[in-house]
Formats: sequence, C-alpha cells, structure tokens
Amino acid sequence: MTHAVPDQRTGRLPAEVTSFIGRRDELAAIERALGESRLVTLCGPGGVGKSRLALRAAAALHGVFPDGVHLVELSGLRDPALLADAIADALRLPHPAGDPLDLLAEHLAGRRALLVLDTCEHLVDACALLVEVLVRASPGLAIIATSREPLDVIGETTVPVGPLAVPPPGGPVEGSDAVALFADRAAAICPAFAVDDAGREAVAQLCRRLDGIPLAIELAAARLRVMSVEQLLARLGDRFRLLGTARAAQPRHQTLRATVSWSHDLCTADERLLWARLSVFPGAFDLEAAEAVCADERLPAGAVLGVLSRLVDKSVVRYHPVRQRYRMLATLAEFGAELLDDGARAALVRRHRDHVIALAEEADAHRLARARPAWARVLRAAGADLRTALEWSLATPGEEEAGLRLAVLLREFWCAAGRFGEGRAWFRRALARTGDGAPGRGWALFGAGQFAIVQDDLDDAADLLAEALRTAEDAGDAVLRAHVVQAQGRVRYHRGDPEGAIELYRRAEDAYARDGGHRDPTALLVFCDLGAAHAMRGDLAEAAACCERGLAACDRTGEQWARAFVQWMRGGVRWLAGDAESARRDARAVLRLQHEQGDLPGTVMALDLLLVTAQALGDPARALVLAGTTRRLWTELRAPVRGPFYAALRTEAIAAAEAALGPDAARAARRRGAAFPLADAVAYALGEGVPAAADDDGAVLTRREREVALLVAEGLTNRAIAGRLVIAKRTADSHIEHILAKLGFTSRTQIAAWIASRPAPVRADSADGTGHAGRKLS
Repeated sequence: MTHAVPDQRTGRLPAEVTSFIGRRDELAAIERALGESRLVTLCGPGGVGKSRLALRAAAALHGVFPDGVHLVELSGLRDPALLADAIADALRLPHPAGDPLDLLAEHLAGRRALLVLDTCEHLVDACALLVEVLVRASPGLAIIATSREPLDVIGETTVPVGPLAVPPPGGPVEGSDAVALFADRAAAICPAFAVDDAGREAVAQLCRRLDGIPLAIELAAARLRVMSVEQLLARLGDRFRLLGTARAAQPRHQTLRATVSWSHDLCTADERLLWARLSVFPGAFDLEAAEAVCADERLPAGAVLGVLSRLVDKSVVRYHPVRQRYRMLATLAEFGAELLDDGARAALVRRHRDHVIALAEEADAHRLARARPAWARVLRAAGADLRTALEWSLATPGEEEAGLRLAVLLREFWCAAGRFGEGRAWFRRALARTGDGAPGRGWALFGAGQFAIVQDDLDDAADLLAEALRTAEDAGDAVLRAHVVQAQGRVRYHRGDPEGAIELYRRAEDAYARDGGHRDPTALLVFCDLGAAHAMRGDLAEAAACCERGLAACDRTGEQWARAFVQWMRGGVRWLAGDAESARRDARAVLRLQHEQGDLPGTVMALDLLLVTAQALGDPARALVLAGTTRRLWTELRAPVRGPFYAALRTEAIAAAEAALGPDAARAARRRGAAFPLADAVAYALGEGVPAAADDDGAVLTRREREVALLVAEGLTNRAIAGRLVIAKRTADSHIEHILAKLGFTSRTQIAAWIASRPAPVRADSADGTGHAGRKLS
C-alpha cells in the first residue's frame, strides 16, 4: 500500500482553505485581551467557530512571537496524562525521560511563543493545570485556548464566541455575517448562486432558523447541490420539531445537534455507516486506513473511496490535498460515535488497533530499504493512532500482548525520532501488563534497556538486559541474544570500559555472522560501536577498519540509517587522526541524510562533528555557533547518546574555540546558534548561507531593529521611540520584543549596554515607517 508523506514544517498554522467571514469585534477583543493577559480562552458552544477564530487571531500575531505560533489539536486526545506529550509533538520536541510537563516547561522557559490549545472542554482540569505551570515557567509564553467552558485559571481572560449576526425578521440582510457566510459557501458549491431579491428572505430565514451557527450554515450550504433554499427550509423545520425538546435548556447546542442530525438523515445508508465508523480515528487519517478499518461485507473496501468522497462533498469530512489526509470535525465525530453500540464500537477499535499494527509491521519490513525515511514519516503522521492503539491494547484485558508487540515494532522508530522517554515509558507499561511467557517479552526488555542506556540510566539498563539475556537463552533466540550482548557492550562503553565493550561487541558480531548476517539496522550499528570503543582506547587504525567493514555491510543491504551512523563514526576517527577536512566531508554527508530522514539524534551528532572539525580547521566562530545550537538540542533530548568520551571531546573543542575567540565574541556566537531553528542550523552547518555572520554581533538584527536599539540606549520610552521614527507604538513594542529575543536579553538595560559596547552605532535618524505590527504581551 502507499501512504501520503505529511508536511514536515514546524511552528506554522494550517493554511485557510476557505475565506474568513466576519468576527471583527471578536478579533479586536482577542487582541485587547492578549495585551493584558497571557491566557485567553475563547468560550462558546460546539460548531460556533472557535477554532477558526483562534487560528485567524494567532496568524495575525505571528510576527510578535520569534519562537513560533503552534497549534495543538486536542480533539483526538482522550487520556489527560498524554496532554504534555501532545503539546511536545506539536512543538516537534523529543520525549525524554522525566515528567513531560516539567520538561515542556523547561523547554518553553525563556522563549516567546504562542500556543493555540484547540478543543479543551473534555480535558479542562488537565489543561488548567498545564497552563498554570507553563505560564509561570515562561514569562514570554502566551496561550489562546478554545473550550466550551473556561479553564478557570488565575489570570485567564475569556472572550465569548457566539453565533454570527443574523438579519432581523423583515430587516435588511446587508451587514449580516451569517448571510455573508452562507452566500460565500453556497457560491463555492454552486458558482451561479447569489442572494438576489427573490431569495433574500429565504436565506435570511434559513440563517435565523440555524441561529447563525457557522457549522450549521456550512452544512446547509453544502446541500444546495441537491435542493433549493426553500426545500432546505422545509426539511429543517421538520427536523427542529422532531428534536426541539431534547435539550430545551441548551437551545443553541440543540440547534447544532438538530442540524447535524438533519445532515445525517440526508445521507445515504452507506454514508451514514461510514460516518459512524470514521469516528474511531483520533485525528487525521488516509484512504488506506479508512478502507482497512471501516470496510466489511456491508461496506466493501472498493466502495469506501466513493462514499468518503461524498462525505467530503457534504462537508462531513474535510480533505487536505497536500497531505492527502482526511479529518472529521470533532462535533461530527462525536455524533457519529453516538450511533455505534458497544459491540460495534469495540470491534472498530480492535480493527483500528490491528491496522496500526499492520502499519508498524510494514514499516518494520522496510528497515533495511531506501523507503525507510518515507515510512518513518508515515509513522510520525500516525502519532495519535499509535498512542490510541497502545493505550487501548494495554488497558483492555486479553489485548495486552498485542500492545507489547506494537511497542516492540515501534522501537527503532522511537529511537530515530528522539522519543526516548516515550518509548521507554510504553515498554515499562507493556512489561508491567504482560507475563514472563508473553511472545516478544525479551525484545521488549531489550528495547527498554536500550532506551535506558541512551538516557544514561546504566544500572536500570544492566538489570533489564540481564533479564532479556535470560529470556533469550531460555527461548533459544540467537538473534535476540546477539542484540542483548551488543547492548551490554554499550553499557560497558558508557562506563568507560572500552576493552570490556570490545569483547562483547565482537561476540555480538560473530553471532550475527553465524545467524544469517546483520538483518536489521541495530545489528549493523555494531560496527559503529566497535569503532567508538577502539577510538576510546586510542587504536584509530582498527577503529577506521571497523567503520569500513560497516559501510561495506550497509551497502550490501542498501540500508541508510545505520550507514549514516557508521559514516559519522568514520568522520570522527578521521578528525581524531588529524584529517579534519575528510571528517567534515563525512559529517556534511551524514547531516544531509539524517536531517532528511528526520533523525534528530543523528542530526545533532552530525552538527557536533562539524563543530569540532570547524575548530580544527581554524574557524572557532563557526564552531561556537554550532555549539550554541547543539547545546540547546542536547538539552531537549536529555540524552548523552555517545557517553562520557564523546562529551569530553566536545567540551575540549568548545573550550579551545572560546579561548581563540574571546569571551564576548564567544557568548555572541553561542547565542546566535542557540536561536537558530533546526533547519537554519543545518543550512548554516552545510555552508548554504544563513543570515547572521558569526563575526558580527549586530548582523542578527535588521537595520530598523538596530535603530530602535540605539534609541533604547538613549533612554527613550516605547512611545517616544515611535514618535521619533514615525511608527505606531505597537510597532515599536514589537521591535523591542524581537531585539530582546534575538540577542538573548531580558531587559532594556542589557540592550543599552550592548549598544555602548559596539563601535560607531548606527544613527536612528531615518523614518521610513517600515516595521512589524504587533502588541506587547504582559
């Protein structure tokens, strides 16, 4: 089967695929609220347009937040314990060991970012706790939440979001946002549609009957393919009489429910069936997933595409043409879920889990193939499905062993994605829920031990691996035994015992050779392990020979991921031997591959190798820029991947670069590197031209920002700066926020001191009026 490769950009909001109508007062209210509070909650009933409004408001503020504006969709999340993990995913962060909320707070501390937490109502308590922690930890963080009820957090400002304005009976329709929305969506369905004199009152009456609720209006507009506005009114009236007394205390919610029910009644039997079954997906899904999970003898797989397409046409399901993935609005998914009885729901959840296992199995089958990076992207896109399948399996009696199997299949994915803490946590949970004789338990023990090594918990790793070895020997599993022995060698290496590590690595390599060769990437890494251990004890010739053997073994299989690590090791050996130029070529080749594959640990290791080669080649400024980047990334990973020997060599190179550059320039270079987004850091390391030359502290600022900085040093207030430069005060606010973020400062005094330390500062005597509109957040 084939799967779409998702968009890998980070810190960007989804593109608007339809025009935004109205909400001028609400947008202004949100802007005012964010000027006074760092938590603004948009409250209103389901289907009223809170999510779309939040995204529009956030997009307008993108320039104010140098560390990004990030959307966190929570509608598919059911377990409050995974809330911090979901936010980490949205920020593209790894999942290291420790309390995920504490680690998230540590990451955001000192950053200026905006989070949009969308659909909080089913996780209100968890969201309230998380928001309190994050807002206290990061003075530069702002949050826009959407919920059907306030989070009830100190300092929260709520902005009510109601229906769109509808025209009064007998009054003019001009100026009604509800009518404008219907006309816009209707014209998209039927290009010839217009609100003319003949149909004006019918449209106005329809919008009034729908209470101006955007979702209801959009669903109604989609029906114009098959009926007129007058026919819509007639059918809508019948539905309201039928359902109007179900929730009299919540008329707007009842109106939405009636509208959804009415739209459901207009669907064919196949469309209704697929609508209900699609509710099993916790987030976006692709066509293959829909066919695998939702098809049976009542709805054959070959018919799913046609039925799904009709649901898209009817606005029940949304389709993203770039990502080639579908999504159902949470309100519609909840309605569909209510149509399933307990037995049907349980069967669907099991089929969803089985599909996820099949997906992981196919990805696992491509571990040694060039298609591996594409399959890694597929698994990343299916993150919500993976967690849902694991959660259900490990919580459902009789399904625990399937959960253990899924965790084992995902081991290398978690490792390459830098999700060490998440992988280790799932292994612990799976081991706790299964008995000693469970199939795959030995591999789960090995996986848990592997992650413990990466996170430098060597005692726990030794215990887990000892149990894994006993399991392998009892089962006569030679392949598992070889992997465990290799991992035990890593424990020795990380404890500073290269001779003991080499002995175990050689035993593992011999076992692989006896049992059919290196069948997976972890086995191929034994050559990298051997090279590292020989390098630690100073035998660079043997280390280089191990690397060459490993590259040849990888090339025989076509494997790329392990090959990148072996080539990285060869580069490290060449650097230690004094051939920094060859080492740099290896490091750049590895960096390109690992970044393309989405392997964060491998990317950071390649950046570190380029750091030490830059210092060896006489470019200490470049070395320290890269040191700033990798220090930040290692902190996020919380994983000394290569052990104390690696760390010592890195520290030595950084110290030499600092001594060559001097303390002030060294701090500026590290600060610049720490501010680089990952993509910019990679481009800089590859020599592909990123702004901000490492020998100029001021290059990181624009000309206008340097002018503003000079006026700050003269003691002018923000309002006075705006007057001097003939710009809006909020533009001056925005410039100062950008200056603080770019230079890593926290006060105006630091800006003044920085200006005083620079020769021939630029004069702030021009007033071209350019700049970025923005609002200072308290």
